[in-house]
Amino acid sequence: MTLMADTGQLRALLESLGLFVVTGVTKSGTTWLQRLLDSHPEVACGGESKLNVLLTHLAPAIREYNTALSKTNAKIYKEAAIYRELGEAQLLTAMQYFFLDRLCAVERAAAAAGKSAGLRWIGDKDPDYKRRLGTWRAILPEARVISTTRDGRDCFVSLWFHLYPDREPLSGENRADFLGRIEGHAVTWRDTMARFQKDSASFPGRHFSLRYEAMLEDTAAEMTRLFTWLDCDSTPATVEAVVARNAFSVLSGGRQPGEADAQSFLRKGISGDWKNHFDDECNALYCAHAGEALSAAGYEL
Repeated sequence: MTLMADTGQLRALLESLGLFVVTGVTKSGTTWLQRLLDSHPEVACGGESKLNVLLTHLAPAIREYNTALSKTNAKIYKEAAIYRELGEAQLLTAMQYFFLDRLCAVERAAAAAGKSAGLRWIGDKDPDYKRRLGTWRAILPEARVISTTRDGRDCFVSLWFHLYPDREPLSGENRADFLGRIEGHAVTWRDTMARFQKDSASFPGRHFSLRYEAMLEDTAAEMTRLFTWLDCDSTPATVEAVVARNAFSVLSGGRQPGEADAQSFLRKGISGDWKNHFDDECNALYCAHAGEALSAAGYEL
């Protein structure tokens, strides 16, 4: 029988390249980081596979299958039943296959760009990896995690304008909606920071954290740190080429950091913009739920 899946290609991918995932709170610079990584001649990074959606739906599907199987075994086959329920091992194996299958597409794109000969690392960027990071660690035991951290209030403001580019947060009827979303976001940001800290402590040497604000201040220095950690070419010439290719002015079509375009995915490219859109009530509400985590991360309250 001929297998439908190209398992040989997947096995070769797993054996020849290092694997990683990039994740962070939405609007914390993960897309910028993905592009920086993908611009390195020894790294290929895709975005976004959305496999977390599949993981979320696959587990209930397995439970439904197990229920149907158990009913049939109990009613018809009893002790003669040979099919057993599927468990976590099968779920993780299936998700590992899907992840590697997605990375094959990243590898093909790298080959088309002429990078296949020197490729050393391949990965996927998706903010959703943060949701079930422990599960993904089980699926990809040897993979590395690269996470981004940004002031949660900046993440929230940037996300608001991403969703509602024409709605000024504190004006008129928008204010109640804006305030109503703060608590949920603050809790998500706080819990994500705790999850990253736990992961970094649990997997020493396999979690690298980047601060968005530091990336803005000195992109070359931060990329040098990251490429050194990956044991890739981190010479000034390589880093400078990567940084130049992904400068805000280049990616935004000519705008400088701070020149806002609410309709663009790359809206403003600065830090501290939350101060332009939060009032005291907004800040107090956000800090009531994430203030300790903000302070621990070095952000002013």
